[in-house]
Amino acid sequence: LGNNKAALGGLGALAGAILGGGTKSAGGAVGGGALAMLASMALSALKNAGQTPTKPPAALTEPQTRDDELALENDAEVIVKAMINAAKADGKIDNAEVQKIVGKLDDGGLSQKEKDFFMSEANKPMDLNGVIASANNNPEMAAQIYAASLLAIEKDTAAEQSYMQQLASGLRLHPQVAAHIERTLGVA
Repeated sequence: LGNNKAALGGLGALAGAILGGGTKSAGGAVGGGALAMLASMALSALKNAGQTPTKPPAALTEPQTRDDELALENDAEVIVKAMINAAKADGKIDNAEVQKIVGKLDDGGLSQKEKDFFMSEANKPMDLNGVIASANNNPEMAAQIYAASLLAIEKDTAAEQSYMQQLASGLRLHPQVAAHIERTLGVA
C-alpha cells in the first residue's frame, strides 16, 4: 500500500468501513480513530487480566521515527486482514457484504489501490492460522486482532462463535482478556 501516512490513513479508513458493518457499538468508529480504539481496548483488557504490556500499542503513540511509522502501518494492515478474515467465518464474504463495504469505501474517499487491497483480501480463502501468526506472539496485537475480529462479525452463528473461540485459543488470549473485550463490545 505504500509506506506513507496516506496509506496508514487509508488502512484506518478501511478498518472504519469494515467496523461500521459489524457490531452496532462500533458504528461510529472511523479511520485512525478505529485503530486507536482497538489499541486502547486491548490495553485495558490486558491490564484488567493482570497482564502488564511491555509497551503501548503503536496506535496509541505518535510515531517518532520511520520505523515507528512502518510498525504502525504493519499493525493497521494486520488488523484489517484479521477483520476481513473474520467476516469469512461463516463460509465467505458474500456479494452483499462486499458491496456494502465497497459502498462505505467509496463514501470514505479511499483510493482505488486501497479498494483493490480490500477486494484482494476478501477473495482469498479464510486463513485463521495466518491471522494467528500475524500477532507474532505479541499479547497487545493478539488482543487487538481479537477485538477487531469481533467487531467485524455479529457472532450470531455457530460458525462465527467457533471461529472466535479458535482465534482466542490460537492467539493464547487469557480468558479474562477475551471476556473483557466481549463485555466492552456488548457481546458477552
